[in-house]
Amino acid sequence: MFRAYRLYPVRLIGKIAFSILTLTALGFCVAFMLEQIWNGSNDSGADEVSPPNMSPLVEEAVDDPYEHSAWQEQLAEEATDEIDFSDRVLREGDRKGGLILELALDKLSASQLELHFVELMARDLDDYRAVDYAGRVLQEIAHRSPELGVALLSAMAPAEKELLVPSVAKGWTLSDPDGAFAWIEVAWIVEDGGYIDRALQNDLYTNAMGVLVGELRQYEQAAGVLAGLTDPELKAELTEQVAHRMVSDGPESALDRLAALDTGVFDSSVMDAVAEQWAARDGPGAADWVLENEAEMSPKGVRSIAKHLTLGAKEEALVGFHDGLGEARKRDTVASEVARLKARREPLASAEWARAIESPQSRQRAVMDALYEIGFEDFGSSVGYIDSVYELQDETRSPVVFSTLKGWLSVDVDAVAGYLGSGRANLSEGLSEELLLEMELLPQG
Repeated sequence: MFRAYRLYPVRLIGKIAFSILTLTALGFCVAFMLEQIWNGSNDSGADEVSPPNMSPLVEEAVDDPYEHSAWQEQLAEEATDEIDFSDRVLREGDRKGGLILELALDKLSASQLELHFVELMARDLDDYRAVDYAGRVLQEIAHRSPELGVALLSAMAPAEKELLVPSVAKGWTLSDPDGAFAWIEVAWIVEDGGYIDRALQNDLYTNAMGVLVGELRQYEQAAGVLAGLTDPELKAELTEQVAHRMVSDGPESALDRLAALDTGVFDSSVMDAVAEQWAARDGPGAADWVLENEAEMSPKGVRSIAKHLTLGAKEEALVGFHDGLGEARKRDTVASEVARLKARREPLASAEWARAIESPQSRQRAVMDALYEIGFEDFGSSVGYIDSVYELQDETRSPVVFSTLKGWLSVDVDAVAGYLGSGRANLSEGLSEELLLEMELLPQG
């Protein structure tokens, strides 16, 4: 403080002298800027001034909102007027506006929440964020009163229902998971449920499952929900979602939780997710662990090991992992993934791995995946890769050659014609005629 007091006259004198010297407003402006720089260098230890209309309490609460009950009380008081409060929430940035709304929700009554929801929905054309904030209010309403949440949802237009129905599912799950999942199962049947198609219903399951395991950590209950599902794709997707949630706390704790559950529902999915996370940190170590627990691993978990070992250039560990697997299907999974990853940069090494695939059908799929990676930059690279994998007389070669040449027709028809004419394609007469017919139908010139 004493230093600032003594330096102030010096700065002022310097500024005045500079202004007189230049006799222009520009000189004074430059001098004023110099004063600001001086202030910044000499008063760096002073407290920062809050931006206009932003109290220090608000600044602190934004950084750590839940530790500032005083600000929460203040916001709850402001929120008694839903119009002014909606103005404020929408006036702030996304992060701060969301925090302000979040803090006020706990203090609002059910009737106040309903008023805020209606007010925010009325502003959807003025600010795109209004519907998002209304969804958060509806989630809180459904948490406290699922019946009211569904009633409010039923009063909306179909497009609005589609946007906001996940909020009801999430809020309801927080207070009554069984009731929420029972509603999700039949919501599309009720009179006003026509807007819920299969994709939206699956999305509701995903949102509700996210709450069940992400916030409530009810894994046994999640296992019960999964056991009741009949859609295999949805069941697999939700199982993977639960598995990744379990593993997010660390592979070791996930395995402990898996042992404690003893349901068998998540075993393979969790083991796969553990393998994926572990492989990202220690590929060879994860490979050894997978070999010890191969019976409980799916091809997906094996593939993640192959990927990380390949990208990490752990060739010795990769070969040992492949050879150490007892199931041919899993060995083929490893070889297929390595062939795909190496196809562009190391085509000969990729072809060698493709030849190691034991199942002809799996080898064909792997070669097609590798050719996709190679792309359409060079015709010779594509057909050369095929020749590196297959013997000319191999019966399983023809479908791959035919599919590849057909894909190249729209890219370089002359190259395809030349390859067919050389006899290297070694296709049957019928397949060759089919390609020639398609060539004739292509636009000329």
